[in-house]
Amino acid sequence: MSRTVRSRATKTAAWATPPSRPTGRVWAGFLTAFLLGLAVAFLITSGTGPDATQRRIAELEREDAARDAAQLGPLTDQAKDTRDRLAPVLAAMAQAAPVDGAAPQAPLTADVVNGWKDVLSAAEKSYEQAPSAGNGINVARAGLRTAVQQLAAAVRGFETSLGVAEPVRSTLVTLAGEQRTLALRTWSVAAVQLDVINIDAGRGHVHVQLSTGGDTGAIAPDGAPEGR
Repeated sequence: MSRTVRSRATKTAAWATPPSRPTGRVWAGFLTAFLLGLAVAFLITSGTGPDATQRRIAELEREDAARDAAQLGPLTDQAKDTRDRLAPVLAAMAQAAPVDGAAPQAPLTADVVNGWKDVLSAAEKSYEQAPSAGNGINVARAGLRTAVQQLAAAVRGFETSLGVAEPVRSTLVTLAGEQRTLALRTWSVAAVQLDVINIDAGRGHVHVQLSTGGDTGAIAPDGAPEGR
């Protein structure tokens, strides 16, 4: 074979030979470099503090805490004011419809019931505004508001009884008394919730329980006898 033919054959063989593929060792090197890159990126990121999402979460938590702190004092004062205003009403109700189901100790009159209506109407109005807050304050405020609404419903029951004769009148008075008792239980739950929030905020115990005039099954503060 001539030199020219051999040269062409050699070139043709070289072109026809496929390029060599990376060996397992080369792939292992590529993988190691990739993992090292990830590790370096993680160290850099973790070493520079919280990312934007974490910072935003912390910021929102601070805003929520500040908002709740600003609302806690006014809500507590409102509950105390409501308790004081309702005290004489509840004492009179306990005479008209004793908590223990005993016979009434004082007759109902239109003047007395109208006085109750005025007090409860003002109390309901004071709870109409419900600014957004954290779950703790929202639950406390909702419980106080619901209790006041239940007491207002009880007053309407007492008022209705004035316009009917016996024995329906006594039945309506009894039902209104039961509504009153449910309201006192509802208030007691909200009062305990408000107490817990104040303790957690470093403000100490806040007792805004209503005077019930008997054992209503209400939650008592700090282990005191229930319903008192």
